[in-house]
Amino acid sequence: MAGKKDVFDIVSEKFDRRWKRDELIVDAERFKTYDEVFDHQNLEIIYRLMTRGHIKVLECPISTGKEANVYKAKTEDGFAAVKIFRTSTSTFRSFTDYIDGDRRFNRIDRSHRGIIYTWARKEFINLDVMRNNRIRVPSPRIVMKNILVMDYISYEGAPAPQLRILKATDDEWASMWKWVLKTVKALFEKCELVHADLSEYNILYDGKPILIDAGQAVHITHPSARQFLERDMRIISHFFEKKGIENASEKASDLVSKLMPEKKD
Repeated sequence: MAGKKDVFDIVSEKFDRRWKRDELIVDAERFKTYDEVFDHQNLEIIYRLMTRGHIKVLECPISTGKEANVYKAKTEDGFAAVKIFRTSTSTFRSFTDYIDGDRRFNRIDRSHRGIIYTWARKEFINLDVMRNNRIRVPSPRIVMKNILVMDYISYEGAPAPQLRILKATDDEWASMWKWVLKTVKALFEKCELVHADLSEYNILYDGKPILIDAGQAVHITHPSARQFLERDMRIISHFFEKKGIENASEKASDLVSKLMPEKKD
């Protein structure tokens, strides 16, 4: 398309006076594939994160999705994960299902960008609460508008794999299932949260399971909290049953009933 500038043109124009292009973003050919998230605003935020010392350089993509892309970044003391929520996403309307009814977010900017900024801030807050209560999650570092910086989780020199692609023994799967039950219980009782998107896609493994993607997590007073909890446990127990864990569905249902007993009329 004539006249269209890619991320590298914008970086060159805006930042080359103070930063060499390869000091901002490396491996340019790989990043061209993900050019759509690097608009003017996101580059401005990345630049601010760099000048304030939160990151040094974006290194490579870790994952891509409809709602956000995640990138590995160098820092002064190692690495971080940079999650960039798409401001052009058409799925942002579904975000309100997890924001409305959560008493922590009663007053928000309900514009398109306002909802996405709230979503990014919500993930930061949820991760912070979880981490402070010793739930295994990436520690959040800073959030600016639609960009969240958090700990980079690795395993054996590569990004930590999702549980869905992990190779493990029967004993290891049994141990991880116990961890899931313990973690869901701790989330509810200590953090007063329901994850609301628990699956084998949102648990990584770095030698132990670690929970990710907390933007949708809701307070236990949310009107759909029980529905979300039931869905979480149905999906994750089904996965573990395929891994040979017997009666996972029954144990999952028992936990839901203990945490959130059905109200009698």
